[in-house]
Amino acid sequence: MIRHVFAWKVAEGADNARAIELLKDFSTKVDVVRSFEIGAHTGDPGDNGDPWDGALITDFDDWADLDTYSDHPAHVELLGDLLPLLSERAVVDFVREA
Repeated sequence: MIRHVFAWKVAEGADNARAIELLKDFSTKVDVVRSFEIGAHTGDPGDNGDPWDGALITDFDDWADLDTYSDHPAHVELLGDLLPLLSERAVVDFVREA
């Protein structure tokens, strides 16, 4: 299984709730996604520094499904709406042991 982790920081003046809404609306538009979990950072960061505002974790059966997801027209449309809301983003893809 392939795990795709996407984390973001919202741009100054942008609304994190809107970013999460866009991602949740997108969650049902690509059928190769095996699982989909999204959350906003909550709580005090303490000594951990400046936290990211949210993370999306998706799982796929294989690398081909992740490619299908990445190239899907709904994903391309999502990025057009989402990226202007963000100041930073990070992605990590890795093989998840079952």
